[in-house]
Amino acid sequence: NKTMYLRPSEIRFSQDSIGRSFGGYTSHPGRPICETLDDILKGEINVSSIPRISVLKKDGQWFSADNRRLWVFQEAEKRGKCTEIYVQETLFINYNKFTTINNGISVYVRGDPGGYLWRRMPVTNSHPKHAPKFLS
Repeated sequence: NKTMYLRPSEIRFSQDSIGRSFGGYTSHPGRPICETLDDILKGEINVSSIPRISVLKKDGQWFSADNRRLWVFQEAEKRGKCTEIYVQETLFINYNKFTTINNGISVYVRGDPGGYLWRRMPVTNSHPKHAPKFLS
């Protein structure tokens, strides 16, 4: 499996929705995803300090099962704070993770994802390829 750099907007979501906070098996369980996004926007953490996501090429498109981190990266990209991320190619994503209803273009965030700065910071890259939408 190879590693490479991709723009977050080049990667699609495998799921139709994501939880508002990181899961229990992460280094920051229960933390709202937009607190991490705010930390990136404030320069308190670097995108490279967040664990790498895995991607799978399916029908000519890159997909990831690491949907919450991908959402954070795409939102940071839309605000000019992330141009590319280091990813690990994988040959398998659990079929149960493929619940997308729009070919991975956007994802629904279940509940309030927290944070405050990202809501106020202008979107500077409003047309990245396949940008996600925030829905609540």
